[in-house]
Amino acid sequence: MKINKINFKKLTLSFLLVSSCMLSACQDKDGFVEEKEEGIPTEEIPEEETLIPDLVIGSLEFEQTGPVGGGYPNVVTWDPNESGKIYFGSDIGGTGRSTNYGKNFESVARGLGYEDSHQKIATLNAINVDGSTIIVGGTGFKGTGGEVISSSNGGDTWSHDSSDISFSAQNSNTPLPTRRPRSTDPSLIQWVSGSTWVAGTYKDGVWISTNNRKSWSRLNVFSDDVFIRAMAMSPDDSNTIYVGLWGDNSSIENKGLWRISNLDTTPEAIKVSGIPDVVESITVLGNRLYLACGRFGVRRYVPSNNNLSDITNSIGTTVMSTTIHGVERAWNTDRVVVGTANGNGNIWVSEDSGTTWTNTTNSGVSFNPWGSDENLIVFEEHGNWALGGVKCDVAAIQVSPHNPDAWVVCSTSAIWTTDNAGATWQPANGFQILTYRDVEISQNGVIAVANTDHDILLSNDQGDKWTAIGFGEVTTGNGLAFSPNGEELAFAVNERDNNTTAGKFGVASSPNTPLLPEVNEINNSASPKRIVGSSWVKLPDGTERLIVAIDDGGVRTVDRVNGNWSSWITRTTSFMGLQSNNGIRCSVVTNGASITFIYDRKSGVWRTTDYGETWTQVLTAPAGSDEGYLAYDSSNDKLYVSTSNEIIRIKDASSEFSTDNLLFPTNKPGALALDSVGRLLVFAKALSSGTLDCALYCNSNPGTDQNAWNDVADETFKRVAPPVTDIDILDNTIVLTTSGKGLLVSKSYPN
Repeated sequence: MKINKINFKKLTLSFLLVSSCMLSACQDKDGFVEEKEEGIPTEEIPEEETLIPDLVIGSLEFEQTGPVGGGYPNVVTWDPNESGKIYFGSDIGGTGRSTNYGKNFESVARGLGYEDSHQKIATLNAINVDGSTIIVGGTGFKGTGGEVISSSNGGDTWSHDSSDISFSAQNSNTPLPTRRPRSTDPSLIQWVSGSTWVAGTYKDGVWISTNNRKSWSRLNVFSDDVFIRAMAMSPDDSNTIYVGLWGDNSSIENKGLWRISNLDTTPEAIKVSGIPDVVESITVLGNRLYLACGRFGVRRYVPSNNNLSDITNSIGTTVMSTTIHGVERAWNTDRVVVGTANGNGNIWVSEDSGTTWTNTTNSGVSFNPWGSDENLIVFEEHGNWALGGVKCDVAAIQVSPHNPDAWVVCSTSAIWTTDNAGATWQPANGFQILTYRDVEISQNGVIAVANTDHDILLSNDQGDKWTAIGFGEVTTGNGLAFSPNGEELAFAVNERDNNTTAGKFGVASSPNTPLLPEVNEINNSASPKRIVGSSWVKLPDGTERLIVAIDDGGVRTVDRVNGNWSSWITRTTSFMGLQSNNGIRCSVVTNGASITFIYDRKSGVWRTTDYGETWTQVLTAPAGSDEGYLAYDSSNDKLYVSTSNEIIRIKDASSEFSTDNLLFPTNKPGALALDSVGRLLVFAKALSSGTLDCALYCNSNPGTDQNAWNDVADETFKRVAPPVTDIDILDNTIVLTTSGKGLLVSKSYPN
């Protein structure tokens, strides 16, 4: 719920130059000039009237922040030419990098963000091409909607190379494992030579590009289904590649390890005999291939003499060996490092080419990220997700080419690093791939954000430290609403992926103090259906009322009289039908009293003027994921609506109303918010590869001016390229929630 916070300040006209469009008459949505109605002033600005000064282009300074950890990092890769530099790719958070051996990370995605698949990274490989580093990545979901991306400047900017092929950054369909391990690996795109590259896709086999990844052709070397999990260039033939497949099912014909030769002429594939049906990961050390073979353990294979050895030993087969890397030494003293899953997620090391193994993660694992003395919130709630835990799945491990004792690991909810060959482990700091759906800032300055992994998070210091609250069992927060006095917080926690698990609703008392506020559940009579939006209003007799929007359940209210919450009342089922699970949320704004607006993404905008008892539709405008937002200036009775393709102003929104199109600079507006002096800020994602950056546009006088928009986002915002899901502003603090990239906070917002 967004409650009106506008307190217009008187500012002199001399503070800014007013463009001619600001002084022109407002047009309605069809472009006709409005005539003045009797007794109602026009929107023209008298010469003496003061205006709000514009924000300077690029003036907001953001910090990417929030609790570290969460989500699932899929892949990491070291820069072959710059010591200490690492790049990561995650299932929902896109790409990022570290410049200090993985102790701190930051998101880097400038040039991406106009496709949802840019968030879904299945492979990322930093390759030395003639002395320069080229980072290549593959995106997609179960082999659809993906592409090849790349960066040639260390992740500063990215290019969308081709949409010919697709990968899978998230869970798979049968016959593959439907959860983890996934079809992700740093090795799935390889450079052959010159302008020739090869790629292993999720289910469509091996592809080749001879024009630096601009287009791809399938190698017709397999019949039937081919589920590729890993690739490696041959140690003794530059035109040969080894391909690891997943085939642990009788219905799959192609299994194990294959050698594809003659990449420069007529490619031919030959199965390597004796290899288990599953090859999850491959590393080449000298003339030796080391293979992580899932539940079959670990193998060493020497192509030059076809020598094959089972080197699983103490790692065992009660877990899956999912990733492997190492350091080349003599044939019998290679350092080999293996990560496991589907059991304890451990990191094993061998200093003798696999003859003996040591588990590095049965001790020495800290929950404190580098540079911090506080545990990650995710591991306080879910300690068995941490490295070495029974619910930890290791996805990737890479040893630095510049320091053999520096390793980096992707696993459940964190990136982990060691600088002493596994003697101690710490999670990386700054790793932000959490997804949030809602943000509310109370009049007391408490920030509440609704998260998909940690229920609700609270901060009373502008986002420096966070406390998690919730009810357990279900973990996705929605429907935030502070009480009229700002001293309590109503919230829902729901099941993330469906509407069939008990959705809960409650109130946290004193969310700013103490550190852990008391949480009281209000029985959700609509359960298991999810409450996805709410407002908290005060009736004339002092009764307080919660108005909630329910996924596939209409609108209900519950009153608090003499300190006790009464029974729920269903007010309407005319809207709020079954919502799309993609980006589930609902924008709700209120004046804190009789007026509340709800944006139902299935139908449009609805209004009540009698404290939620009856409802009227005021705008028909269905919206999709991360679309459909509201901001309400109750002082002037103006409602601002972000639809799927435009920004609309509704004047006299609580009664008879008219609409204006505010001529937003793009046709992809998103979350929006009003600041305390009346400026309107609206997020816009990049439209295409030709539109390099996403933007945060500001209209300083939206009530009078239809098209004066400035992009006020700074370089941090552009670098992160955030998929913004909600915005709130109070005084000098602005908070943006994102899908997969944590929070963006500015603590010096000019008011």
